[in-house]
Formats: sequence, C-alpha cells, structure tokens
Amino acid sequence: MIGIVYKKKFIVMATALMLIAVILTGCRIIPHSRFNVRQYVFKKYGLWNISISKESEEKDGADVWTVVDKKNDVEFSVTDLFNLGHDGYYLTDDYEFSLVMNKSDILLDGFDEFECVDNSDNPYYPVKFEFHYKNLADLRKRCDELEEIYRRLSKMNSEVAVTYSSILDFSFKEDVNNKLPDVDLDDADISFKKSCGKNVGDEIYNEIKLYYVWHAYNYQWPVFLDDITEKDIEEMLAYEHMIHVSVVNADETEELIPDVISYRCWDLTFGSLYLLLKEKGFDVTGYATHYTVLAPSGIEYEFSYDFYDGDGIYVLADGEKTFLRNYDDDFYISTEEIEEFFGLDLNVR
Repeated sequence: MIGIVYKKKFIVMATALMLIAVILTGCRIIPHSRFNVRQYVFKKYGLWNISISKESEEKDGADVWTVVDKKNDVEFSVTDLFNLGHDGYYLTDDYEFSLVMNKSDILLDGFDEFECVDNSDNPYYPVKFEFHYKNLADLRKRCDELEEIYRRLSKMNSEVAVTYSSILDFSFKEDVNNKLPDVDLDDADISFKKSCGKNVGDEIYNEIKLYYVWHAYNYQWPVFLDDITEKDIEEMLAYEHMIHVSVVNADETEELIPDVISYRCWDLTFGSLYLLLKEKGFDVTGYATHYTVLAPSGIEYEFSYDFYDGDGIYVLADGEKTFLRNYDDDFYISTEEIEEFFGLDLNVR
C-alpha cells in the first residue's frame, strides 16, 4: 500500500515537474482553438476570406481543422501537432500544396514542359514546379515561362512560395550507343525557394545556367561545350563554391590546376581527368570523350564515354577491361584510382 502511495506521488511530482519545465521553456501546453487557426492562416498567407470547420477532427492523434480559401475555392488542412522539443503545440498546414495542385491546370496552361510535382516528403517544399530543357536557348524560354507561372500564382496568393526544379534532357544512353541506363547530368537538384510576383526569370536562368556550364565543362561533352562561351567558363570557374583540383606534391605542397574542376570531392569525370593528365604532361592521345594515356607503370589506359556494359563503367588497361569503383555509373573515376593508375595524389575541394 505504501509503495502504491509513493508511486502515485512520484507520478504527480514528475507530471508537475514536466509542466514547470514546459512553462519555463515557453512551450504551449494548450491545444489551439478555431480562433487561433484563423489567426495562423491570416498571419502566414494573408487569408481572411475563409471558412473553418466548427470542430477539429482527430487524425493520427492530432487535431485537424478543415479550412477553405473562398477566393480560390481551395480546401486545405491545418493540423495542431504536439512536440515538447518544438514549443509544445504548433500548427502546420498543406495550403501551398493544395493550392498549387488544385490550380495546376490554370497555372501551367500553355506550358507543356512543366508539371506540378508532389514533393511532400520534403517538409519545407511540399510541391514544386518541374520542367525539362535541352540547351541554353531552351532554358531561357522555360525560365520566362516559369516567371509567368509565378505571376499567375501571385494573383491567387502573393504570400505563397513554391520551389522549382529543372531537368536537363540528356543522358549518355542516347549518345553512347544506348548502353548506359538513364543518367541525367542535372538530376533535378537545382531547387530554390522563390517568392511569387517577382521578376525571377533572369535570376532563375542564371542560377541554372551556372550548373549547366559546370556540367558541360566537367564532362567536356562537345554538344554542351558548343553551347557555352569562354566568358561562361570563366564565370563558372570563379564561382565561390566551385570544386577545384590540386595535386599534392611529395613535400606536401599543393599545385592548383586552375582549369580542372569536379562536381564532387572524391572523383573526376573522364573529361576532367583528360584535362588533368594533359596539364601534368602525360602522353595523352585522343579527345576528352575518348583517349589513351601511358601511365608511369608502362600500362596504357584507354578511357571512353562508350565504356559501359551491364556490369558497370570500365577502362581498358593494355586492352583488358578494368571496372571502376563507381557507384553511379556516370563516368567518374575516384581519386584513389587516379593515384593508383597515375601516381597523382589529388586534393579535390
């Protein structure tokens, strides 16, 4: 009996201490009301012409309010979640997702290269405008169209911000005997949050163009090199986040190779390796897309963007297949393999 009393006292004290901790840290310990939901929606999106369900509905242990944006005739949800590490009760919503997905026919009317993509796995960017392009001229057109899409969205709600992503319609499988699985140079990672209603066409174009030039130069692929200028390359090489390549000498000093870059810090493309080997005085024959080089060991290595089979990317070492330790099948060779083949200790950063 005494044990039960102590147990009850312990539970009461623990609960009291938790409540005190919650209060001292400023956490909200009371669920949000219907009025709070109205305040939240107005503060975040400027929505005042709305209707809110009289009562919340419990879903997965949380209170969910149904809200209708009467201006745009869009229904969405506001959810009251609780997390002690997130200031107690807090509100979240799916308005941006609901608005864009429900009005996609209007937003994208006339723009066949675009689609509204469900990105709800990302808590910050639940929906995005995704488009495809083939070259810089095509990209320029897409960016102008995207600006108009943002303008349309701004008329619906100027407080909404939506991400975008671009996909360069190129893969080695189309240009290299259809041997390579789908591999996009730009795998849609170029995604930035943009506010609607701004003149963002030029800004978006310049952002994506930087990556386009980066990839073109990195791979040394002729069809893309023909699409960019020397000025484009100079601006790309001067980009503050560019990944440069240095050779580490025996005395631990480093020699920067200014014209050689990478897109990752642990490997180089076949094209960038070609530039590096030429710069370091190796006996290289051929072009950046297909070349042979004599290594210090006396082995002749052959590299080509055609060297792929069902087992992966490979090079020829004295005519024999040597598969590379490549995880993505996109014609990169690791810095470890470069040192193993050619004795070059690289610092890529």
